[in-house]
Amino acid sequence: MPRACSHGPDDPFDGLLLPISAWKALEEAHITCLEQLKSVAPRLEQIPGMDPETAQVINNRLERLAARRTVQVRLIFPKRPHRTVQGSRRSPT
Repeated sequence: MPRACSHGPDDPFDGLLLPISAWKALEEAHITCLEQLKSVAPRLEQIPGMDPETAQVINNRLERLAARRTVQVRLIFPKRPHRTVQGSRRSPT
């Protein structure tokens, strides 16, 4: 099931800061959200009004966005087992 696209009034493409020519071509192709843009990324040059340089700019920014999100990973390391110190063992009562 496809995810619903959010229609942010300022930037539906998650801060990619696309050139005006890209906005116009994407709007005419009815691409209105980041998920749609990612799905057509390999075929951007086939969109009417999209020149190869603009398609490359979009692909570069999508790659940078993916890399930025990939790096933001939280690492959790297992705790080390506690070592017992001789002489600190309790005798059973």
